[in-house]
Amino acid sequence: MFWIEIIGYIGSFLVALSLMMRNILKLRIINMSGAFIFVIYGLIIAAYPIFMVNLIIMFVNMYFLLEIFTKKDYFTVLDIESNTSPFLIKFIEYYQKDIKKVFPDFELSRMTDTNILIILRNMIPVGIFISRPTVSNQVEILIDYIIPDYRDFKNSIFLHSEEISKYKDEGYQTLITSTKNGMHRNYLLKMGYEQDSEDETIFKKKI
Repeated sequence: MFWIEIIGYIGSFLVALSLMMRNILKLRIINMSGAFIFVIYGLIIAAYPIFMVNLIIMFVNMYFLLEIFTKKDYFTVLDIESNTSPFLIKFIEYYQKDIKKVFPDFELSRMTDTNILIILRNMIPVGIFISRPTVSNQVEILIDYIIPDYRDFKNSIFLHSEEISKYKDEGYQTLITSTKNGMHRNYLLKMGYEQDSEDETIFKKKI
């Protein structure tokens, strides 16, 4: 029947789509969904080898997803003293194309008189956070970038709870940043930022 073939096509599409994911979390979730569809498909058409192999794939993905969600990561930061740091320059050069997708106006040469942090996750450099205090007890976030393989909210939760909170101890009250990128906008909203009523590209959050 035609609807059975549609189920098979959906499963094939999800498996193929998963292989295009650079983010391991998305890869596992989408691949597991494709395997689940194939489990159903195998049962419907009584193709038990298809059913068995995809059942195994589904449980393997579930195992690794459970490991991802329960694993306790070690977070810390590397404080970069200058925008001329060789390590910082190499990091920016390597990820420049991806950085420009979200921060098209970013230029490292302009990052003077700023606080520059390299985010380390299990001692792997996974992101860069650049900010600077401004007037009116505000802290301007110039770049908050995480490399594709580590894009989940654990990095941001660490930053906001451990590092950004230090600004509060210094008397600053508000974080402010701007973006025209839809993906970054959604990220900011999920992290509790509020969109400015007069300028939709500006987002603020109380520290």
